[in-house]
Amino acid sequence: MTSLFPSSDRRDERGFSLIELIVVLAILSIVAVAVAPLATPWRRGTLIDVAARELVLGLRAARAAAIYGNRETVFTLDGTAGHYWSDGAPAPKTLPGRITAAFAPGRPLGRIRFFPDGGASGGTIVLRDTYRSASIRIDALSGRATFDVGR
Repeated sequence: MTSLFPSSDRRDERGFSLIELIVVLAILSIVAVAVAPLATPWRRGTLIDVAARELVLGLRAARAAAIYGNRETVFTLDGTAGHYWSDGAPAPKTLPGRITAAFAPGRPLGRIRFFPDGGASGGTIVLRDTYRSASIRIDALSGRATFDVGR
């Protein structure tokens, strides 16, 4: 006689239990998390983005200080040491990682003057790391700093 309900004896069924699947997935996820930083080429060169943004923020702060203080403010970059600062800053800031900085064309030490009317002496700062480079341009007429990250 055939029963409408399956038998309670499941020893002959094949497959994996839910606990076994969860354990395997947990082990695979731990391995993936451990190996992912070693195999992520898109993370290469991300420090250049961070450094360019920080430097642009420093340049914009120096420009704002010149406008609101109604006095000339000087932004200084020492690419050899990896430091930058502006007049009145409490301490120099440091570029992250192994990033080199220089004023175009290749001068590691330089200054940008920001004037009370918002203008600047202008110039270009080039940041480089092992994988990428960034170019920061300071417009002489407006004093605005913009950057472009290359590959």
